[in-house]
Amino acid sequence: MEDIQSKPLSTEMERHSGNRSRLYSMFAEVYRYPDESFRRQTKQGDLVQALEALLAEIPYDFALEESERKGLTLPGWVEEEEIEVEFVRLFESGPGGPPCALVEGAWREDRKVVLKELILFYNHFGLSYAEGAQDERPDHICLEMEFLHYLTFKELQAMQTGADPSSYRRAQRDFLERHPLAWIGQVSERLEKIYERLPEDACHEAIVFYRELVKLTCRFLGADLAHLQTLLSA
Repeated sequence: MEDIQSKPLSTEMERHSGNRSRLYSMFAEVYRYPDESFRRQTKQGDLVQALEALLAEIPYDFALEESERKGLTLPGWVEEEEIEVEFVRLFESGPGGPPCALVEGAWREDRKVVLKELILFYNHFGLSYAEGAQDERPDHICLEMEFLHYLTFKELQAMQTGADPSSYRRAQRDFLERHPLAWIGQVSERLEKIYERLPEDACHEAIVFYRELVKLTCRFLGADLAHLQTLLSA
C-alpha cells in the first residue's frame, strides 16, 4: 500500500475522520512481527496511550475496556523474546499450521474466491496488487487493515476537497462486512480457548496481550461498521 498523507485537519469532522484512518493504520502495524520498537512500546504503555488519544476524537463513543487497558500494557519484567515466541506460536507456526493464523483464507471455506475478491477490491481502488509480489498475502490482517486505512484516507480527502465521500464509505462498509468481520471473531474465540489451556512454558502476559488486542480489533471494527451504516442510511 502506498504512503498517504492528508492536508491539515481544520474541522472537527476532518479530525474525526483522520483519527479513524490513523486507527486502521495502527491496527495494521500491531499485527506485524513484534520488532524491538514495538516491544518497547507495549512495556511502556505507549500503545494504550496512543489508542486512547485517537479514540477520544472519533465520530462515535468508543473506549478501551479495563481488561484491554491492562492487557495491552505488558509488565516490565516480561522478557522481550517471550513476546516474539508467543507471536510465532500463536500466529505463524504449529503442527498443520498456526492455531490463530492472521490470514482470512485459514478461516473461510472459499479461500480462492476470497483471495480473488480481495485483489479485485484493491485493484478497483487503484492499489496494484499482484499475488506473490508483496511481502504479505492479500488476505493477511495487516493488508486488510491497510486497505481500510487507505479507504478512510480517501474519504477524508473527498471531504477536504468538497467531493462526495459516499462511495468510499460504501466501500468501507462492504469490505468490513465481507472480509475482516467475516473471520476475525473466530480468531478471538480461538485465543480464548488457548488462554484457558495454556502450556506450562507459555508467557501468560504475552498471550493476554494478543487476546485483548484481537478482542479490541473485533469491537472497533463492529463499532465502525455501525457508524458507517448510520451515515449511509441518513
